[in-house]
Amino acid sequence: MDLIEDIRTQAGLVGKDVIGYRRHLHMHPETGFDTQETERFVKQILEGERIEILPSSVGVIGKISAGTGKKAGYIALRADMDALPLEEANDVPYRSRAEGKMHACGHDGHTAMLLGAATVLQRNREKLSRDVLLIFQPAEEGPKLGGARIMLKDLESMGLVPEIRAMAALHLTTEHPAGTVAVRYGSSMASTDEFDIGITGLGGHGGSPHKAIDALSLAARFVTEMESFMSRRIDPLDSAVFAIGVLKAGTAANIIPERATLSGTLRCQREETRGFILSGAEKHLQAICSWSGAAYTMDVRRGLPVLVNDNQKVEQAERIAAEIVGADKVIRLKYPSMGAEDFAYFSEKIPAVFTWIGARNEEKGFVHMMHNPRFDFDEDALAVGTEMLCRIAVKME
Repeated sequence: MDLIEDIRTQAGLVGKDVIGYRRHLHMHPETGFDTQETERFVKQILEGERIEILPSSVGVIGKISAGTGKKAGYIALRADMDALPLEEANDVPYRSRAEGKMHACGHDGHTAMLLGAATVLQRNREKLSRDVLLIFQPAEEGPKLGGARIMLKDLESMGLVPEIRAMAALHLTTEHPAGTVAVRYGSSMASTDEFDIGITGLGGHGGSPHKAIDALSLAARFVTEMESFMSRRIDPLDSAVFAIGVLKAGTAANIIPERATLSGTLRCQREETRGFILSGAEKHLQAICSWSGAAYTMDVRRGLPVLVNDNQKVEQAERIAAEIVGADKVIRLKYPSMGAEDFAYFSEKIPAVFTWIGARNEEKGFVHMMHNPRFDFDEDALAVGTEMLCRIAVKME
């Protein structure tokens, strides 16, 4: 029996363990960087398989050493571990036992699949052609800019990043049916920036607008100017969103407000577009305030970069997925997501691929989307993801 056949057989044998891992993690969710019990659980499984654990500032990094005659470099596999600050609405035996916390994005499944893959790969380590790094990451959902950038620094400090030939992450989704795999070439997830704008004019009586500098009017003009900018200066085929979510001004109907504040978000699929829009926004704001005599401040909080898949790695992942689920069950996504993923930090430095594992099953009621208090998924998808991770470690170059 060759290695691929061994992997398929053994991935099936650890399937019950993977479901058990997932349910344990689902019952005991932890958020952000506060994933100490989850990390302890992960280390317990890895140590039980005699997998080496490398030092890390956050999360857990495991290393599976291949046998003699191995090729240089590593294949890295990443799973996120954190849950969301959300009260679960599902009535299931494995319901969250932590008040106000829930695995509503599938990270419990991601960690479970990587634990299953780690078990299979470790038991076949003598047949592997490259060493394998196992990255169990906290805080994909935040706070701040998440855990990936910190774990990337850990890998850099150990001199491992230049040696990583390929890195992969899988994400369960109820957007696609169980038994399918979705891939996307090129840009896959958006950058995330947030901004706060303050406009200071001159307050006055509503009956004498000519004696005031209306901050609310200027704020409204900025919003409409940016809508025009986005529709006329940005290529319609270049996905980008500039949205104002908060506008505050005024205290009474007959008072022209002296101060207005706006907060919003910018999401892009290209770094060039990201910079162009932020520059354009400040130029518009400066022009509006300059002619009116108002002052402004603009505070931009740079968020995650664009997640760009390496096309060669996507092609390899697509072939691997076709071997597992069949070519007719592999979905090529036409459009990127405007959601975001801090795996983007890894993809900036390492040839990487981010792939979706279908987990929707309408007959079983697994239809709710991620970040919903009723989110759950068909656990049959875990077997696909576990085998996918194993084959990536074996076959990706």
